[in-house]
Amino acid sequence: MKRKYVLIGLAIGIVAMFFVLKTIPIGEVMTLFKNAKTTTIIGYVLSSVAILLTVTWRWQIILESQKIKIPFITLWGYRIVGYGISFLTPAAKLGGEPFRAGLLCRHNIKFSKGLSSVVIDKAIDLVFSALFFFIGIIVILFSLALPGLTEIAMLFFAIIFMIGAIFFYKRMVSGQGFIMGAYKFLKLNRIKSFQLPEKKLVEFEALLIKFFRDDKKHFIMTVVASFISWIFMFFEFKFLGLILGYDLSFIGLFLIISLIGLAFLIPIPMALGSMEASQVTVFSIIGENTAGGVALSFVVRARDLIWSAIGIILLSYYGVNVSSDIKKAYNPNGKHSKKKKLKSKKKK
Repeated sequence: MKRKYVLIGLAIGIVAMFFVLKTIPIGEVMTLFKNAKTTTIIGYVLSSVAILLTVTWRWQIILESQKIKIPFITLWGYRIVGYGISFLTPAAKLGGEPFRAGLLCRHNIKFSKGLSSVVIDKAIDLVFSALFFFIGIIVILFSLALPGLTEIAMLFFAIIFMIGAIFFYKRMVSGQGFIMGAYKFLKLNRIKSFQLPEKKLVEFEALLIKFFRDDKKHFIMTVVASFISWIFMFFEFKFLGLILGYDLSFIGLFLIISLIGLAFLIPIPMALGSMEASQVTVFSIIGENTAGGVALSFVVRARDLIWSAIGIILLSYYGVNVSSDIKKAYNPNGKHSKKKKLKSKKKK
């Protein structure tokens, strides 16, 4: 069933990609790369690497708050695995997160504890992104004359993201939690494949609450790391714009980064078609040649595919069975343990 949805998503993406490329000649896109300077290409690559290093540091801070110490270079490898798998799945950059938690099991860390560090990392990323997105949208609305519907849509998404981030943070700080409430509200406990022991969920959420409510020092450090990663992200897209011959303004860069993020929320693997469409829209808004939007999307996709390839190679080197780790964490008395009990009875 899951494979079916992936194939449907890919089909939609290919159709969207076809219509985007049909309106913009590919030759016009390729000419933008002719005058690329070596220095700007190096700057782009270094910025991209710096982003992954910074978000790995953020994850390491979270693990240290849980008294877990793993070498930075090892965590960086795990981060690349998660990044690569997320890019190839239609799960809004979430598909690789269980693999990160699974890889931590190689260090005798319980899957549930490892997953809590990954969820905290992703939650901080989303909360910080929502805050930045909201502020940026307000600045843009006062700086650019956008079409009416575009203004309404952007403001709507900004408000929704901000409300969601504030609600999540308040629930965590107050100790009320969020995951258990969402689990019951969405009635996931009635779906067989999502049924999990409530005790395990409570223990899991307690780790999240402890970090947000009690561990202020590490929380502030993760916010600083997030801020630095965003600075590197702006440098990354600034260099990318220069590669294509565009000296993009702060507002232009913000729009590019924001709409790429929104494109990945659409459940299509690799944001195929949706990324190109989002960047064509941005370049149209800022008054630049729309071919630049397609060219920019091609470079971003190429970068992500390279990271994905490295991630898959590392995963095959590390070796991890996420499904078995999940079963161990949430179903300790499953079929495997029952077989062992039967064998011991026979011996008696």
